[in-house]
Amino acid sequence: MSEESAATTPQPSRKVHGRDIDATAPARCACYAAWSELTASPHDMDPRPGLREKFGAWQAVPHGKALDALVTEFVDTDLDALKRQYSGLFEVGSDGPPVPIREDLQTGQRAGTREDLVRFYDFFGYALAERFAWAPDHLSVELEFMHYLCYGEAAAEDDPEPYQLAQVDFAERHLVRWVPEFAAKSANAAGDGIYGRVMTALSDFILADYDWQSGTISAAEDN
Repeated sequence: MSEESAATTPQPSRKVHGRDIDATAPARCACYAAWSELTASPHDMDPRPGLREKFGAWQAVPHGKALDALVTEFVDTDLDALKRQYSGLFEVGSDGPPVPIREDLQTGQRAGTREDLVRFYDFFGYALAERFAWAPDHLSVELEFMHYLCYGEAAAEDDPEPYQLAQVDFAERHLVRWVPEFAAKSANAAGDGIYGRVMTALSDFILADYDWQSGTISAAEDN
């Protein structure tokens, strides 16, 4: 299978097993929605009301529980302070942002990154809002897409497997490949600012969730 088709087509040789979809899919959906809001620009939206509404919705996923303390701190932080910290890290700088929050910039504009993302989005009918269409590789957008896939898994009436396999493929091809290094740079540049803690916890979550997903997937002949 070519790299292009692998990006959007679940491999029939794999099977998903041992998931309590009714419990884990909604909880992981809430996790990724929260992470997307935590990493979105507070200049575009105030993420705090949405985070308050989701509080505790991730409890069915053990690696989601770190969100409790983080979200509590985040929603109690002044919006102007969030804007200053976010801009200082991710949006301004005489030579560009100190820590770009886009995959394409973090990975040295690796050939095909944006195209691969757009193929994923198009295949699953994920439409970017017009104001975000210029940056399909923004971290918040990638996390929102994972939320979208988890929602598809939870809501599937027939076969949830395409959404399940797409989650692990997307994480492997994108989030796992760049977020850990990005998080380390963010933590180093953020000092005592909250976004360093956000990105460190996000990296831990992404790696733990990828391991959890991988543990529920095996070759078809093994089932």
